[in-house]
Amino acid sequence: MNNKKNRYGEGIETVGDIVLNLSYWDCECRDNFIHTCNENKCATCGATQEESPNSREEEVKTLLQRNDVPKMV
Repeated sequence: MNNKKNRYGEGIETVGDIVLNLSYWDCECRDNFIHTCNENKCATCGATQEESPNSREEEVKTLLQRNDVPKMV
């Protein structure tokens, strides 16, 4: 694992050509699928952070720009 950070100071990791944000994870919902790592479980679909992938950096950045998801810092 690397210790790169985005402009918000959140850890990011590159896997192949995909950049993941380590402060967010994706549940199985069609919409509103990005959760902060402070949330352990999705109240809608029941997915857990432990069993789910980290979110893509570009998707997190889009939501942060729209202020739909709180910043982790």
